[in-house]
Amino acid sequence: MWQDWALSGVQFMLVLSLVPTLFHRTQKPTLSSSLMTAGCLYLMAIVYLTLSFWFSMTMAAILALQWTIIGIQRYRLDSRN
Repeated sequence: MWQDWALSGVQFMLVLSLVPTLFHRTQKPTLSSSLMTAGCLYLMAIVYLTLSFWFSMTMAAILALQWTIIGIQRYRLDSRN
């Protein structure tokens, strides 16, 4: 399905755009924003799974994992102060 490829392509670009945020030592979004975004993306991955959009589901899960990691990094930064 072309929709699966289109959605996964856009999400792939979003995955790439988050890489600098993952590796920057201090510049992280707030914890609440990170966890809310991760939760929504996990839900989107489940929806894509039910639609059999395998590539979109995989990319949404990767994005959700990235946001979860960013949230953990933000939590660790906040707990140091």
